[in-house]
This record gives sequence, structure tokens and C-alpha cells, in this order.
Amino acid sequence: MEHLVREALMRLDRIEAGLRTLHKEYLDTEDAAVFTSISAVQLAEWRSRGGGPRYIKMGRKVLYAVRDLREFVESFGREALS
Repeated sequence: MEHLVREALMRLDRIEAGLRTLHKEYLDTEDAAVFTSISAVQLAEWRSRGGGPRYIKMGRKVLYAVRDLREFVESFGREALS
């Protein structure tokens, strides 16, 4: 039971984080991870190795444009076969 409560609270945290990002034009790595459902670790790996969404680096700050994140995620779309 405790596990279910913990899981529900984690989901609520993700929903709350998602609501905070709805009206932003640029997102930091944590918010970009919530927005795309791609882990922050994976986004960081892509930044160092290439292959991920376009990002902006200003000093130590890394930002992702929401339009670039949408485009990146949509690039994985597939058409149904039937």
C-alpha cells in the first residue's frame, strides 16, 4: 500500500511539473525531461554525444526551445500500417 501511495505522489509531482512548463517558451533540462518524458540523464548524454534535440547553451545554463522539443519528439512518429 505504501508503494502505491509513493507512486501516486511521484505521478502528481510529474503532473505539477508539467503544468509549470505549459506556458514557457524555453525549458531547462529538468523541465524538458518532464515535457518530453525523456530522462534528464538521456538529454545530457545526447548533448555530449549528439543525436538529441537542439539546445541552447548560455554559460552553464542549458535551455531547450519548446518548439525544438516538439519537433524532435514528432520526428519519431510512425504511420499505422493498416
